[in-house]
Amino acid sequence: MTAAAELAVSVGMLCAAVGFAVGLAIGRGRQPRWAEKGSFVHKVSIGFATLDRMDAVLLRFEVEEESRLAGVEVGELRLPVGSAVALVTRGDAVLVPGDRTVLRRGDQVLAVAALGQVAEVEERLRAVSRHGRLAGWYETLEPVRRGAA
Repeated sequence: MTAAAELAVSVGMLCAAVGFAVGLAIGRGRQPRWAEKGSFVHKVSIGFATLDRMDAVLLRFEVEEESRLAGVEVGELRLPVGSAVALVTRGDAVLVPGDRTVLRRGDQVLAVAALGQVAEVEERLRAVSRHGRLAGWYETLEPVRRGAA
């Protein structure tokens, strides 16, 4: 099995476990405890809930009207390895996104991150919301120097 297939199966199993756990919580009349963190400064307000037994965190955010997340493909988010967008709700539809799924204004997005990667994932989401799909792209490039050949 390829690494991509293993990752897809792992993410699928994680999504199923999360869905089951949330279903149990809702079925008992309890809602998951979401701690709100962040601000609307760059149109990303991110809430999170921990998955203690898995050393993971669920991150929830909405693609706001002013956010440059709208029009970005999930793969273009370039989240750290071990993090992934697990679900996108769009109106009444619930999608398990692929890398080519395009985020739209009003989408509610659920991402999963390893416990130690939460800050990095949050920063990446804020950067893309602020600068769009190319956020951070040029930071690794050296300046072009023109001179006599």
